[in-house]
Amino acid sequence: MRPLISYNYGAGEHKRVRRLYQITLILSAAIMAAGTLGCLVASEPLMRLFTSTPETVEAGKVALRIICLGFVVSAISTTSSGALEGLGKGTQSLVISLCRYIVFIMPLAWVLCRQFGPVGVWNAFWATEVLSAIVSLIVYKKSV
Repeated sequence: MRPLISYNYGAGEHKRVRRLYQITLILSAAIMAAGTLGCLVASEPLMRLFTSTPETVEAGKVALRIICLGFVVSAISTTSSGALEGLGKGTQSLVISLCRYIVFIMPLAWVLCRQFGPVGVWNAFWATEVLSAIVSLIVYKKSV
């Protein structure tokens, strides 16, 4: 997506840039929906690929089923960030990445862990994706 958006933006094809963003967003969301479905349906077999310890498998099943709730919405922030990079707007892309990896996840995980234990940490992941998606849409709209 990045080189295609960059080329079309440079050529003044803003309609194509919008269409590339939309197509990438739809494809990313579809892939993430498949990942969500896989984690919801096959969380135990997925965990057993990495461990056979029953306690770890059980904890991993819970984690996968909660974390995957943010997969589809994460398509918004990853697509927006990539598109902004293709448009030469690295600072705006960095803002989105910082929101995902530092600004939201760390405080949410800390607060939710204190309230709900490990399950709170897992819930911080999908909550971060929702908040980051909102920021991404705002940043992208203002930048394009």
